[in-house]
Amino acid sequence: MAEIVHQRIENRIPELEQLERVGLFSKKEVKSLLKRATALEYKLHRLIITKVDFIAYIQVKMNVLYCGKIHWRAMKLLEGESVERFTAQYTLLQTGHI
Repeated sequence: MAEIVHQRIENRIPELEQLERVGLFSKKEVKSLLKRATALEYKLHRLIITKVDFIAYIQVKMNVLYCGKIHWRAMKLLEGESVERFTAQYTLLQTGHI
């Protein structure tokens, strides 16, 4: 069980590091998200899984990581900057040129 959880968390690390590099999350927030994700992954890999565990996992994924914080922080970063320029910078970050 621990190997599966560890592998799934390791798969998320590059995504969260990217969000930290872009400035959407601080190092402390990334650490907190990893801690919360680890706890939820362990709950999902227990012998007895409840519907509440799945709902909590989905809510965290939807609210915190994808819809909520990232969207509003990206909009804050875009204030006064064109979408094209932001997209170009993000692409350069993704490809490792910055």
